[in-house]
Amino acid sequence: MESKKERIILYYKNEVFSIIKENKNLMLFSIVLFLLSSISGFYMFKVFFNNNPEIFDSLIQGFVDMFGPLKEMTSFELFLTIFYVNSRTSFLIMIFGVFVGLFPFMSLWLNGTVLGLLYGKFMAEGESPLVFLIGILPHGIIEIPTIAIAASQGFRIGKEIISPPQGKSRSESLRINLKKGIRLFAIILPLLLIAAFIEVYVSAQLFNVSKT
Repeated sequence: MESKKERIILYYKNEVFSIIKENKNLMLFSIVLFLLSSISGFYMFKVFFNNNPEIFDSLIQGFVDMFGPLKEMTSFELFLTIFYVNSRTSFLIMIFGVFVGLFPFMSLWLNGTVLGLLYGKFMAEGESPLVFLIGILPHGIIEIPTIAIAASQGFRIGKEIISPPQGKSRSESLRINLKKGIRLFAIILPLLLIAAFIEVYVSAQLFNVSKT
């Protein structure tokens, strides 16, 4: 008789990692899309905001205000907020793939662009690229691929709505892919939890130390 641990291992192997493997090309596309949008965001800053940083600052402040008074939060409250926002974003990226994949595309492009803009501002202030990477990489190497897992399933949903697999209707394909998407959250949520913890308790500390 299988133990609980063995059942969990089999579930991840057969029901979670198999979906990730099936979506590997769409995951790669998602990561490349994010990186390209980051590069475009960097050059966008140089073209439009390099000589008008105050305009960029007001835009970023408006974006930050959407999530409430972050500076007044405790570390634990910030950790929960980041985890909640990233989890919600992952869910929406996946679910709204029903609109022929437009939402995951736009979401990845927007988030990558914001990262590129922030990097552009950081460089314009004369800071070292290494310091920026220290503040991003520890949690980014987990967070970005995790978001790409959700986006890949969103793209899968959109792709198979346009062209369902042979022998399946659009509604049947949608139902199957939504179930697969829900299964993926068995890996997405734990990874986002780890990424949020690292972002608040590790990345932020490393960033502050590296700037002093």
